[in-house]
Amino acid sequence: MTRTIEARRWWLRSLRALALVAAAGMAACAQAARADTTEHLVVGGVSRTYVLHVPPSPGRSMPLVLSFHGHGGTGDEQSHLTGFDALADRDGFIVAYPDGIDRGWNDGRPETAKNGDDLAFASALIDALQQRYNVDPKRIYATGFSNGAIFSNYLACNESERIAAIAPVSGTMPVADAPRCKPKRAIPVLEIDGTADPIVPYNGGEITLAGLKRGQVLSAPATAAFWAKNAGCSPDPATSTLPPIATSDGTTVTSTTYSGCSSHASVVLYTIQGGGHAWPGGPQYLPALLIGPASRELDASDTIIQFFLAHPMT
Repeated sequence: MTRTIEARRWWLRSLRALALVAAAGMAACAQAARADTTEHLVVGGVSRTYVLHVPPSPGRSMPLVLSFHGHGGTGDEQSHLTGFDALADRDGFIVAYPDGIDRGWNDGRPETAKNGDDLAFASALIDALQQRYNVDPKRIYATGFSNGAIFSNYLACNESERIAAIAPVSGTMPVADAPRCKPKRAIPVLEIDGTADPIVPYNGGEITLAGLKRGQVLSAPATAAFWAKNAGCSPDPATSTLPPIATSDGTTVTSTTYSGCSSHASVVLYTIQGGGHAWPGGPQYLPALLIGPASRELDASDTIIQFFLAHPMT
């Protein structure tokens, strides 16, 4: 038993070290000048931190994007993984990369409850940024990777009157939270998942990390269907294959789009056939042997931002 625990610890330390190397490489290669600051916010007596990027000339009313890191990550690493800073400067939105307690999020799974009241943190962060900047209350969005993606679903379930749309990547709806999720409005959702994800299974089931079971999630299609039903969409989505944009990539992208939704909402699932536990268009932050391949057939960051900008709260 001791050897098994030590092996798991070694595996997690190795993942952490490789992720830091990948993040450092992304930072060195960044083309846009970074102007991020690390901010502090006390919520429920606990000092929380987040990385903030504000585009030039932030005087006008702007969208706000909350981007949540995966388990074991940080807000700073999430900024490097997504490259949202350059898009924020291009399209004129504020982006915040919050830090989870112990590098994780309470995302609706019982296994993550020890991570604290992250719903309160997200709400307080929105309040704080609205007080400091001219944030458009109808254009506040949430996205995330892995544990952060699952939390994006959880946030939309509980803060539907504040979050205009969500875009989870490599993270679906927890089985435990689905019966409790009753949003007060139709929420546009862009879901992105890989069929070769060894951590968060595309077809649903147990999340497995370093040999540890971390709770059950719905499949990616079931998650999209859940949000489509919530938005009053037609139950019969249209499916198409996106034209390839990379060579020798080994992955393809299928789009499943629900139409006829209420309140101008839309629900889209991008299935990365052969894609792993990764951010499409982002770095291969760990070997494909561990997480599966990072697809080059979709620029997830730009796709997400275009989806957000097309879906203000109505």
